[in-house]
Amino acid sequence: MNFKLKTAGIFAGVASMVVLTSAVSTKNVPLEVGNQAPEISIYSADGETMLLSELKGENVIVNFWSVKDAESRIDNVRLAREAERTGAKYIGMCIDSDRELAAEVMKADRVPMETLYFADRQVNDEYQLANGTRIVKIDPYGIVAAID
Repeated sequence: MNFKLKTAGIFAGVASMVVLTSAVSTKNVPLEVGNQAPEISIYSADGETMLLSELKGENVIVNFWSVKDAESRIDNVRLAREAERTGAKYIGMCIDSDRELAAEVMKADRVPMETLYFADRQVNDEYQLANGTRIVKIDPYGIVAAID
């Protein structure tokens, strides 16, 4: 009888932990190394939409760049090559509203078009882009590994 009660208690405790951990939200978690990467909805130049969290299991480099910023364009080329070399998923997230110009710049800079993405409006808040461009590296668990 005592064994059955202990087993039932352990099962109830494990079930409670599963429910509690699945209810934890990453919304409003500050962008810091070691924290879960903020969720954003991104869409490719072709218009395909996905959530950043769908890339869990992969190392991801997210480069928020601007067509008007030479340094971020250089980073766009460098990081696309780094991702190709290391096998990471590269997201060249253009923060400008002119999508056609962004595509032209990608072609001129010889960066693969399949790496060109845009984001919804929440990206400015979630990724703290008040100062413009930023590079965020995310590990396969969805944790922010580095911020430049």
